[in-house]
Amino acid sequence: MNSWYLVQTKPRQETVAKENLLNQGYSVYCPLFQIKGNTRPLFPRYLFIGIEDSSRTLSPIRSTRGVSNFVRFGAEFAKVPEHIINSIKNQEQRTIDIAIDQTRPHKGDRVVITHGIFHGSQAIFEKQSDEQRVILLLKVLQQEQRMQFSVDQFKVI
Repeated sequence: MNSWYLVQTKPRQETVAKENLLNQGYSVYCPLFQIKGNTRPLFPRYLFIGIEDSSRTLSPIRSTRGVSNFVRFGAEFAKVPEHIINSIKNQEQRTIDIAIDQTRPHKGDRVVITHGIFHGSQAIFEKQSDEQRVILLLKVLQQEQRMQFSVDQFKVI
């Protein structure tokens, strides 16, 4: 059974720290998800490190490239019970789905059009019409019009 420790990484160094810790023989858990082709950590700046041998020293971890330090409570290293790690792993996909949903626009969100003839115009997100198209409410000639746009033609403001 592993003892799991919580480690803080340097900013945007989760992958570097993970690779270096794996090369040293540690078990590392860093759940990742993808948004629009970008891979991101589910817990930015944190990794879980599993150590089976309780006599193994933890000092090399702190000097590992990408690692900032152990998370501590006073003088004690933050240990994460194995059932919590298992629970996170079991809920990982659900949590990833929620995180992805929060990045999607919702009805009523203000957006700006970034491409095309309406570039720079503001609109209101109405709904996703299919996987590649959305309906936006755009003011044209003093009237709101429902218009279809590609999902990559706007951004939420």
